[in-house]
Amino acid sequence: MFSFSSYLKESANEDKLTHLEHVEDHPINAGTEGFNHAFNTLQETHRALQGKKSSVSISTKYDGSPSVIFGHHPESGRFFVASKSVFNKDPKLNYTESDIQQNHGHAPGLVAKLTAALHHLQKVTPNRGVFQGDIMHSGVKSKSNPQGDVESSAGSVHFKPNTITYSAKNGTPEAAKTKAAKIGVAVHTAYHGNKLEDMKAHYNADVSNFNKHSDVHMIDTSFKPSSANYTPDAQKTFEGHMKKAVEANNKLKSYSHIEGGNESHKEHLKTYINQTVRDNSTPSVAGYKAHVANKLQKEVDKVKTDKAKAAKTETLNKATDHIDNHTEEFKTTFEIHKHLQNAKNVLGHTLSGADYAFHHSYKGKSVKPEGHVAVLNNRPSKIVDRKEFSANNFERSA
Repeated sequence: MFSFSSYLKESANEDKLTHLEHVEDHPINAGTEGFNHAFNTLQETHRALQGKKSSVSISTKYDGSPSVIFGHHPESGRFFVASKSVFNKDPKLNYTESDIQQNHGHAPGLVAKLTAALHHLQKVTPNRGVFQGDIMHSGVKSKSNPQGDVESSAGSVHFKPNTITYSAKNGTPEAAKTKAAKIGVAVHTAYHGNKLEDMKAHYNADVSNFNKHSDVHMIDTSFKPSSANYTPDAQKTFEGHMKKAVEANNKLKSYSHIEGGNESHKEHLKTYINQTVRDNSTPSVAGYKAHVANKLQKEVDKVKTDKAKAAKTETLNKATDHIDNHTEEFKTTFEIHKHLQNAKNVLGHTLSGADYAFHHSYKGKSVKPEGHVAVLNNRPSKIVDRKEFSANNFERSA
């Protein structure tokens, strides 16, 4: 059997990311260190599912909207709600309904959700701390709750905050909480620090110190690995893909080709991979070259002067020549990505087979949960089935 024990050590942090990344994308973001982090995250999740001691924490990812940051300002102590812009240089903090109207009046739907969050989340939030979560529902529509979006049919309650519809059978604790609440929220992150601009995120946050109130449906995001059935066949398949990922990674002397050619390939690669998810194709060097050429040709077509067109054309030619000159490196990069993704999918399938408080559906068809988040060394990674949830999400946003 292939042994992974002490194979890789992480010695540096991956570049700070502005959003949650798929685990198999880490090598694209940060080369060798990214591969190490992806490898160790998957390996520690594998150990957790085996019932062994593990350094990873796992949570269920909820498909809510919007994401809201809330809590008591670390300096003033005042309760606020905000969108993700809270940590910008000029943050939009909402302490009152007037603040919400002033900052977000152009988006009535967001105003309604933030207003509900302002009124209700402070009923459960500890006196200290800043948190982030996804708004899942606004309770049952009524005269006292005109913004409600929870529906009842076929013996269940349902809410659809984004792509997935969540359902809970009448008589279950989650159905009762959903019906009673004015707002539902899945909290996943806590922020620590003495100043708002200096706060650091801590993922898979412990929310056991939150208060309880019937107006707020606190949806538990924690996941117990022991609730999943990790079969011997699944474990063998996982180990096979991990071995192939390591072998492919060992072929590369470095990931410098991703930064070469006068054009960083990080975003090009991730955009191309997302495109292959949309059209259900297999990533290839030829497909990638065509993708880059098409994207950069659009930049050529945008400009008007001959000088500008020549400069943009030179950028295009250098980028495609760089791909031609590093065909094997890009081919190996896609191979690494494929095997990390396949290993992740084995874990994701196992995680999704556990029992959940909600039934998940998309356009009336039963689907798996959105996915899970595995956190290692306070660095999160998405474990999401790109062929199911990501494809559905792209379809919905098209």
